[in-house]
Formats: sequence, structure tokens, C-alpha cells
Amino acid sequence: MKKEVLQELKELNLTDSQREKLTKLEKALDTEKKDHDKQKKKRNRKMDSPSFLHGTVEHFLQKNRKTNKK
Repeated sequence: MKKEVLQELKELNLTDSQREKLTKLEKALDTEKKDHDKQKKKRNRKMDSPSFLHGTVEHFLQKNRKTNKK
């Protein structure tokens, strides 16, 4: 959505100063997206790892055992 708004702003009749600010904003937005994608990829890799899955299953089983004992 941010990119769509940015594109609409680019279509306006802007001064050089406004166009420069818009370019800086676009670069910042690109950096933000790259960082977000990098973090998302890192989270997905962690969640797919066998140790994460094993830990999650083990946690669930321990919680389930405690619940069944009551």
C-alpha cells in the first residue's frame, strides 16, 4: 500500500525539493521492506528447523502431561 501511495505522489507536479524528499522516502521504504523480508525469512528458517519443532512438540507434551495428572 505504501508503494501505491508513493507512485501516486510521483505523478503529482512536484518541486525539485519535494521530489528529492520523495526519493529519500522511497529509498527508506525499500530498506524497510528488505529488512522485513530478511527477518521473515529468518523466522521461517527457525520455525522449520528440527530443533524448533522438537522443542515445540516437547513443550506441548509436557504441558499435556501436567494437565492429565490433575
